[in-house]
Amino acid sequence: MRTLRAALGSALFLLVAPGVAAGLVPWLLTGWDSSDPPAWLAVLGAALVAAGAGALLHAFARFVVEGTGTPAPVAPTDRLVVGGLYRHVRNPMYVAVVATIVGQALLLGRPWL
Repeated sequence: MRTLRAALGSALFLLVAPGVAAGLVPWLLTGWDSSDPPAWLAVLGAALVAAGAGALLHAFARFVVEGTGTPAPVAPTDRLVVGGLYRHVRNPMYVAVVATIVGQALLLGRPWL
């Protein structure tokens, strides 16, 4: 039951925090309107978006499985999360969100994003 609550809380926090920073704000700035960048740039951007999204989901899953909690300060983990990407990077969520946003900028050909 605790794991289910942790999963639901993490999903909600995923929508609220990185969902706004890497989803809503870029959409409000660009409307997902592309300026038709070169194909190689769009492919690189798509790869960054995929890698960033995958890393972000992996980091959130670690909080549920390994820490039995959420990344949200109001519902912290029971145990410190040190496995997976956390073994190599202090905060892989920030790295993943930045990679996703940079990938969107490349994919859409919008460097100001």
